[in-house]
Amino acid sequence: MMKAIWPEPSDPESMMEAAIDLFGDEAATAVAHCGLEAWTDGRADDFAFWVDIFRSLTGVPSAGAGN
Repeated sequence: MMKAIWPEPSDPESMMEAAIDLFGDEAATAVAHCGLEAWTDGRADDFAFWVDIFRSLTGVPSAGAGN
């Protein structure tokens, strides 16, 4: 049985750690690509999930933060 690249997709913390383990300094770029693919495929929930992980990796606050 082949091990999945990503952990359980509903666990953002594990997903962020997996991206860092797999891609190192390029983790945010890899996550951005996942988000772009979700966006172009019309998967809005997946897109939002990847955006949240991207923001966690880069320190970019959410759109509603600080308002």
